[in-house]
Amino acid sequence: MKLFLFLILLFANLLFGYFQYAKSRADAGTGAQLELLEINPDKVKLVKDGAWPPHPAACLEWGSFAGDDVARATAALAKLQLGDNFTQRDNDPGYWVYIPPLKTRTDAEKKASELKARGVTDFLIVQDEGPWQFAVSLGTFKTEDAATSYLTQLRQKNVRSALAGPRGAKTSTFVIRDPGDAGAARLAGLKTDFPNAQLKAVACAAVAPPAAAKNN
Repeated sequence: MKLFLFLILLFANLLFGYFQYAKSRADAGTGAQLELLEINPDKVKLVKDGAWPPHPAACLEWGSFAGDDVARATAALAKLQLGDNFTQRDNDPGYWVYIPPLKTRTDAEKKASELKARGVTDFLIVQDEGPWQFAVSLGTFKTEDAATSYLTQLRQKNVRSALAGPRGAKTSTFVIRDPGDAGAARLAGLKTDFPNAQLKAVACAAVAPPAAAKNN
């Protein structure tokens, strides 16, 4: 009888010890999770039912186009029936003050010496091959007024050969929002008609939604 009671008590102690151990492990796990949350409170977000953030939109950028190609590209997009899902972004190349290209490098370096003698030290001889090789750049500006104002200052220093004008032709780029697989395939098919245009994926963060976008 005593042995029987002893075994019952022993079993009860073992069972109690097991439950205590299991509880301590659970508490430890909860504590570890709480510590992680305390270390990274910015990771904790409360989300209401049905209020998960929407899947980010996918956008494609197509361009760039200049001159008559802008109208051709606009017409091609209209045929794809994209609705209001595309916008046109015009890119202003800016302005510069420059001396037109000289015949040789020696002529350009001679002109540079003349500029230094007149107190003009901020300039750059264009070295790249092309129509502007051996031109002398005297500064780049965001607006035509700023370029014209600097040209007036150069005139006061007796720099007569300088001119002010656009840095290049104005171009346009199209951004297509959520074209879908079929729309993307149709856009890729325009490569034949516009071999120099590039089609690439871009972030949509800065692109206005269709309802607020102005379709040109």
